[in-house]
Amino acid sequence: MPLVFDITSERAISLEEYVEHMRREVDVRDLDSVAASAPMLAALAHDRSFLAARLGRELRDWSRFQADNDYISPSFILARGPGFFVRANVWTPRAAEAPEVQDRVNFYALGHDHNFSFLTVGYWGPGYETALYEVEPGSFEEVVGAPVELRFVGRTTLSPGRVMLYRASRDVHEQAPPPELSISLNLMLVPPEASLVSQHYFDLEARRVAAVTGLATRGRTALCRLAGLLGDPAFAGPLAQLAAEHPTPEVRRAAAAALARVEQVEPNGEGEGC
Repeated sequence: MPLVFDITSERAISLEEYVEHMRREVDVRDLDSVAASAPMLAALAHDRSFLAARLGRELRDWSRFQADNDYISPSFILARGPGFFVRANVWTPRAAEAPEVQDRVNFYALGHDHNFSFLTVGYWGPGYETALYEVEPGSFEEVVGAPVELRFVGRTTLSPGRVMLYRASRDVHEQAPPPELSISLNLMLVPPEASLVSQHYFDLEARRVAAVTGLATRGRTALCRLAGLLGDPAFAGPLAQLAAEHPTPEVRRAAAAALARVEQVEPNGEGEGC
């Protein structure tokens, strides 16, 4: 299950101090090193004024507000460093109107893993409750409806001062709305290879894969399909390599299908029997 740290120290540090510590003292590719840095994320969470001050400065330059943020609205990028970035997530109570839209935006009531590891701490409010599961990476087929062995390991709340380390492709959680507005701070670990790994959504009751996603996966799958439609024989080599070596089954299947289509195309671009 995710590693959980309840930090009792009241030490407070600035965002700049936290980022400098991460740059100098922490190997973001080593989860033991990241886990050892949990008290520093808790110390950042003890700075009760930095987030409002930071967002206020950005709002004054509203035309550039969060210009480098590709996440949906409840997430705000605060700082970046080599192999990591720091963000704040806003968690809202259950909406009276269109709660299903809120669930999709906040990933409430949706079991999922992550294709990266991250450290998170409760910063503001009571925090969301989350049901925790564990899955063995690579132990299931990455297709919708495939059975998956998910082990329930408990429930917890991301209350202020509590730090949790989620491990990529292993820790699964289903979040529930908090009773009051809550904010978490996240240290996001983003090695280049994370873009090659899919994120998975699960039907927790049926213990089956509900969806497989990921920007890189969708992009490479679309590229393979386009190559198959264009039918240029020059695509055969790269498609064969993708079909044999890409770590994501969805991309391997798309590459294999495109390769089969390309190999049916005559050098002059006309298909067999045309």
